[in-house]
Amino acid sequence: MERNDVRMNKAKIGFIGCGTHATNNLYPMLAYTRAELVAVCDLDEQLAHRNAALYGASSVYTDAGRMLDEQQLDGVIIVGPSAVHYSLGMQALTRGIAVFTEKPPAPRLAQAEEMVAVARAGGTFLMTGYMKRHGLPYKKARQLIDSGLFEPAVGHFKYGHWGNDNLNEMLLTMSSHIIDLAISFFGEPIGVTSTIYETGRTISLAAVLHFRSGQWAQLTLDSSQPRIQERVELSGSIDGDNALIVVDNVQQMELHRQGHHGIDLLKPELYEIEPTFDLADIQMWRPDYGIPNMGQTRHFVQGFAGELREFVDAIIERRQPYPGTDDVLKAMRVIDAIAARPNGYSDLQP
Repeated sequence: MERNDVRMNKAKIGFIGCGTHATNNLYPMLAYTRAELVAVCDLDEQLAHRNAALYGASSVYTDAGRMLDEQQLDGVIIVGPSAVHYSLGMQALTRGIAVFTEKPPAPRLAQAEEMVAVARAGGTFLMTGYMKRHGLPYKKARQLIDSGLFEPAVGHFKYGHWGNDNLNEMLLTMSSHIIDLAISFFGEPIGVTSTIYETGRTISLAAVLHFRSGQWAQLTLDSSQPRIQERVELSGSIDGDNALIVVDNVQQMELHRQGHHGIDLLKPELYEIEPTFDLADIQMWRPDYGIPNMGQTRHFVQGFAGELREFVDAIIERRQPYPGTDDVLKAMRVIDAIAARPNGYSDLQP
């Protein structure tokens, strides 16, 4: 099937899945991309018609294979259970169509490896929905690192959420976000050490990702919290002095420079001591929700708009997206290793 000319102004996109997450967080973001939504597919025809009407698609399907055959799609977005990501993702990739799936791309590492192999063989790409890479605070932190201003040493990544008593499911559907985020800052790990605590209803896991550079990232993964709580701390240096980047719940980023360390130095006489209150070494970024700033809605801040814009741009520009095909397996390998050995060290090197 002939793909549309790369010089097109818009990429023709098909969307599979009309559930709550897709409808609330992804369909609306297509308006911020160079995409033309031409077809919507869901097993529930009523939902497919609803989303087609809401977001401007001209064709509705309940059979994904038929949609892939009948529509000249440049890309397809698949949002559903991981088994659907794999089965329908493979159908699209074998047709040479670029694929975006929500995470995880497949239920098992071996299946994700199949998808990557087919994408490479077909000259197309597979992108996984690790939207945190496109979250505004994390993009700002990465810019500080890429510019050479901030040199990271170690990272602390805390991610808690509602109850889950299945380790593999928890890692695939929830923890994969923060695992991939750590990889995005430090690269692909060569090993992982983990320890687990289970109550029969919830799981708490501590893990350390080891990197070839000697750096490490500590992960605290916890399914015993009432809602998602996320905090990232990157320790490092700026111009040779200690520094710290803190991102709290993807809403606020702080950059701490050493500057004055805040200690009230001892004086010869106690009456000479003056308390120090110096905040000049702390910079903070946070979205301004007080005004109608379209670029700082939660969909931009959390990364949903950014990931779909990147997917569509990569199709039009004929390049790998960020994250791309080479990034699909990195977090999956960590998850596979922890699930197989939740207590102890696992070597991740080929």
